[in-house]
Amino acid sequence: MIKTYRMYWEFTRKSFQRSAAYRVDSWSRVLGNVMSLGIWGCIWFALYYGKGSVENISFHSMLSYILISMALQGIHNAGTPLWEIQRRVRTGDIAIELLRPYDYPLRMLFTDLGSMSFYFITAIFPLYTLIFIFFQPNIPLSASQWGLFLLSAVLGYLIRYSLELTFGLFTFWLVETGGVEDIFYFSISLFSGSVVPLWFFPDWLASIASLLPFQGIYFVPNAIFVGELSGQAILPALLNQVIWLLICYGLLRFVWAKASQKVVVQGG
Repeated sequence: MIKTYRMYWEFTRKSFQRSAAYRVDSWSRVLGNVMSLGIWGCIWFALYYGKGSVENISFHSMLSYILISMALQGIHNAGTPLWEIQRRVRTGDIAIELLRPYDYPLRMLFTDLGSMSFYFITAIFPLYTLIFIFFQPNIPLSASQWGLFLLSAVLGYLIRYSLELTFGLFTFWLVETGGVEDIFYFSISLFSGSVVPLWFFPDWLASIASLLPFQGIYFVPNAIFVGELSGQAILPALLNQVIWLLICYGLLRFVWAKASQKVVVQGG
């Protein structure tokens, strides 16, 4: 068991080193992230202009929400499971992966962990620390709130990873996957609360979002961070994330088993 996880952590280490060798890519991601932050910041400033609060949410809380949401999106986007699996399927390299002594979805997870760690340490953390100091938005005031936020953020990432890799595996059956990618990223942008919190949704749309796994990716950790999700409401939200993670991971394992079987049957 120890040797197995040492092998996976080696993927993390190499991915971290590879990211360090291509720092321009990291800073280009930062630029894109800052541009998105600036655009949405201006939009929400305009919506709040002359108002103390909207739907009982203050501008400072909304500013905190957008900042932490953009930070999480920046970290998530440093990993590329969907594009990576598509590339390997199209080139045929996926057949080689099946012959190697590791679990490919798990290997992808640890590889992405390396690139995300580098991006967080060298870009997201210093950049957003300065932004938070300058704008002074609302932040968690207790260690427990920080801990619950971090737990929720990790669960949110694992939900996204499971979904993204599952969508990437559809490359085994589809010649053109552009439509699948569009559906996936549109669903995340709309139902995850990445830029528009679910508390601003009309009732019918909020009801739909509550039935989907996407709200656990950004909305739940963001709401915990700004304190809008607190007290006894946190435990059901975290439990909902865990349930959706188990469902999404189970779906990933099912699709991966079918995809692996397809490669073996066709001889790679």
